Amino acid sequence: MTSVGELKAQKYIETESKRHNEEVKKLRADNARQIEVESKTGENEIKKIKNDYDARVSNLKNETEQKLVEIRDRQSRSVSDENQRMEQELLNLKKTHAEQKSEIKVAQQNEINEMVESHKTTLENARQKFLKEKNKFNV
Repeated sequence: MTSVGELKAQKYIETESKRHNEEVKKLRADNARQIEVESKTGENEIKKIKNDYDARVSNLKNETEQKLVEIRDRQSRSVSDENQRMEQELLNLKKTHAEQKSEIKVAQQNEINEMVESHKTTLENARQKFLKEKNKFNV
């Protein structure tokens, strides 16, 4: 049969095997908890980074839209100012044109009056010359 030493050795081996198995179980459980904690910590960090990123994107989008609205407002004011300036310029051109037209009409009327007066004078001179010549022959 087996000796007492062998039984003690076998019992020692079984005890050590159990202790080792319990230690391995404990380490596995600890590792599983540690992995779960690290995983949750990592997920929380990822969520925080994603939220920060989303907030930055949202802020950047809002700033960009605000700048776009400001640029559109400035452009709209600029276009409005330019339209007013062009309308004023058009009015000035029309006024200038009307004045020039009026001046030309007055100048042409004066020229016509001078021509009529010149023709009258010429006709009067010709009539008088004709009457002189006629009187020479009638005398």
